[in-house]
Amino acid sequence: MIDNRNDWIATRAYALWEEAGRPFGEDEFHWKQAVLERNLLERTRASSDGLEVLARVPQRTDHGVADGRSILVVEDEPQLRYNIVDFLDQAGYRTLEAANADEALIYLRNNDIDTLYTDIDMPGSMDGLGLVATVRSQWPGMRIIVTSGLVKLSHRDLEVGVTFVPKPTAGLELLNLMAKSA
Repeated sequence: MIDNRNDWIATRAYALWEEAGRPFGEDEFHWKQAVLERNLLERTRASSDGLEVLARVPQRTDHGVADGRSILVVEDEPQLRYNIVDFLDQAGYRTLEAANADEALIYLRNNDIDTLYTDIDMPGSMDGLGLVATVRSQWPGMRIIVTSGLVKLSHRDLEVGVTFVPKPTAGLELLNLMAKSA
């Protein structure tokens, strides 16, 4: 990524303008779109050391129900993420949460995690499928659950050890998937 904010925005605005077929008089529209994208990228990107992400990890109590198993929930929609994390906490899982793949990778490098639950469509340096590919290469034994409200994947589209569930995922369905990964 280009470090200079204005250069990045100018490059992205030009690319958007070209993708749109170089329409006359729409420079400002593409510039505003590029600014919005850069702002989103800056808000969702973790620092290289990830300390600000790790500092957000709450101390949760282990209810003993799930035998100390852990799950990382990666979802960019805060309300959905909070609902899933709260439900899994209540079921006794040790949960971590991330808003994007950059944050998720920090958690994965610094914690023992049994299962990854990730959305496909999210901002940041990679989407959920990019995160899945990275996790499969670095942590091949990890159980992965992929979800999306926009994309539908079949079992033929997924590797062994990766499960797809459509959004919104029902709590009991998620618990069943977690039990199968035990």
